[in-house]
Amino acid sequence: MTSSGLPPGGPCHKAQTGSPVGQAFNVTRSKLHLRGLRGQMVVGFGVKGFGAVTSFAFTWLVARAFGPAGVGAFGTALTTAQMLVILSLIGLDTILVRTVAVCVSQNRTGVARTAVRHATRVAVGGGLVLMVMILLFHQQIATNLLGSPAMAPDLLIMGFLIPVSAYCRLASTTLRGMGDIGKSQMVDGPLGTFLGGAMLAGALLIGVAHNPLLPSVLYLVGWLVTMFAATIIVRRMTRDWAPAEPLDRPMLRPGFMVLITNVNNFFVDWFATVILAATHGPAEAGLFRVGYQIASSLKLLSATSETILHPVFAASYEQGDVKRIARIIRITILALLVAASPIALAVLVAPHWIMGLFGKQFTAGAAAMQVLVLGQVFGMVFASSGGVLVMANRERLAVVLTMSSVILAAILALVLIPPYGALGAAIAIAVPSVFLRFVSMVAVRLIGIPII
Repeated sequence: MTSSGLPPGGPCHKAQTGSPVGQAFNVTRSKLHLRGLRGQMVVGFGVKGFGAVTSFAFTWLVARAFGPAGVGAFGTALTTAQMLVILSLIGLDTILVRTVAVCVSQNRTGVARTAVRHATRVAVGGGLVLMVMILLFHQQIATNLLGSPAMAPDLLIMGFLIPVSAYCRLASTTLRGMGDIGKSQMVDGPLGTFLGGAMLAGALLIGVAHNPLLPSVLYLVGWLVTMFAATIIVRRMTRDWAPAEPLDRPMLRPGFMVLITNVNNFFVDWFATVILAATHGPAEAGLFRVGYQIASSLKLLSATSETILHPVFAASYEQGDVKRIARIIRITILALLVAASPIALAVLVAPHWIMGLFGKQFTAGAAAMQVLVLGQVFGMVFASSGGVLVMANRERLAVVLTMSSVILAAILALVLIPPYGALGAAIAIAVPSVFLRFVSMVAVRLIGIPII
C-alpha cells in the first residue's frame, strides 16, 4: 500500500502560530477540486492503461515463444526481484513523494533536492547490496527456495534489475511530488516494459528468439534505458531548484513503517508464486502468472486511483472535510466498477478462450484466472480504504490490518497450493486481498468517514 499523500509532520512541516498543519498542504483548490482530479485521473489511467497493455503483450510474447515453463521462470524471478526492490526502498518512495510535494508547495526546493539525493543514495545503495547477494547466491536461492535450479539464470539476470528499478521508482515519486503524473507513471514500469517487449517482438520476427533467457535480458535492457531517460527528465525539471539545504526531519524513521506495509502487500503475491514454483514447478507457476497478469490489469486501476487520490485525502482530512473524502471514494468505486465490468464479464463468459490466447497449454489455468479477476472486482467495492487510513495518520492501524491479511494469505498458500496448484495460489491471493480491503473500509468508517 504505497502512498503519495501529504500527511502532517513531514520533513518540511513547521507548526507555527496562526499557521496550522493544514498550511503544509498549501495546494490550491484548483488542483484539488474534482475537475482537477478528473484531469489527473485521465492522464494516470491513460499511462497505466498503456503499461497494462505492454505488460500483457510482453507476457503473451514470452508465453507464445517459451510456453508455461518460460513464463514461470521469468515471472518468478521478476517477482523475487521486485520484492527485493521494495526492501531496498525502505519506504523512502512514499516519504519522498510527500516531502517533495510539501516542499515544492512551500517553495523550499533546496530541502526537496536534499531529500531526493538522500533517498536515492540510501535506496540505490541498498539495491546494490541486494544485487550482490543475488549474484553470489542465485543458485542456492533457486534450488532451496524456488525449488528449481533451472530458475537460477533468470534470477541472476533479474538481480541487476534491483538497483535500476529502485532508482526509477524514486525518480517516479519525485516527478509525482512535483505534480507531473504522466511522466511519473511512465518511468515506473510502462516505458521499460514497452522497450523490452518491442525488442522481444523484433527478435521473434527475425527468428533469433531461441534462448529462454532472452525475455529477462531484454526486460533488463528496457529498464536500463528507462533509468537513463528518467535521469534526464528529473534533472531538467529540477534544474531551477535552489541549492541543497539540510533536512529538518528524518526520512528513514517514518519510512520503516511504510516499508512494513509495502512488504506485507507485495509478500502475498510473491509468497504464493514461490510456494507454487517450489511444489509444482515452473510450468504451473507459468499458468498462474498468466492469470495473475490478466487480473493485474484491474489491480492497476485501483493502484492508479489511490496514487492520485492520496494527496487529496491527506489535505482533506487535515482540513476536517471528511464528507469530501467520502464523496470522492464513492465516485471512485463506481468508476472502477464500470471500468472493470467488461473484463469481468469476458472472464466469466470465455475464460478458456482468453487463456488460450497465450497457447493451448494455458487453458488449464482458466479457473485460477477467474478467481484472481473476480477477487480484484470484489476488492474494488472497498477501493482506496487502505490509502485513506495512511493519509489520516493511521499508519499503525494499516500495518495491523495488513499483517492480518498476510498471515491469512500465508496459511491459505501453505494449505491450498500443494493440493490445488495454480487454483490454490489464486485463492490464497484473492481471499486475503478482499479481506484487507473490507476491514480497511470498516476502519475508515470507525474513524468518522461516512463512505456508505
